[in-house]
Amino acid sequence: MDKHDILQKIGLFDYPNCEYLDVKKEHYRNFNRYLNEGCSVIESVNGHYYHGFDTAMDENGMEKFVAMLSGMLFMIEHNEVESDQAYGTNYDINDFETGEYDDLFTPEDLKLIKADIKIIKDYLDKHPELLED
Repeated sequence: MDKHDILQKIGLFDYPNCEYLDVKKEHYRNFNRYLNEGCSVIESVNGHYYHGFDTAMDENGMEKFVAMLSGMLFMIEHNEVESDQAYGTNYDINDFETGEYDDLFTPEDLKLIKADIKIIKDYLDKHPELLED
């Protein structure tokens, strides 16, 4: 297994308060920017990931993890979920749930993250076909 197959213990970058909701909102702003430019929901999420955010995605730290959660939630909200997004997000959630990364977040942020993870897992339970090969 390559070291980048698992999340790395790299914290969030410096947003003003570097809190989970602030980072999530920033991702949503970028997703919506692409959406408003005429991209589909999937194109909007992928466009953000791979145009200007690619370094953080490659590092595979908490920046990428929060981006994956945000992208999945954005797709769920728009009822347009891509199986690659579902698979990658689920993979990262399983890694995150080991507890190895809890110390990189405040207790308040962990509660919010776990609430978002529950939304995603509930959605995936209702749509298991997204996780099939």
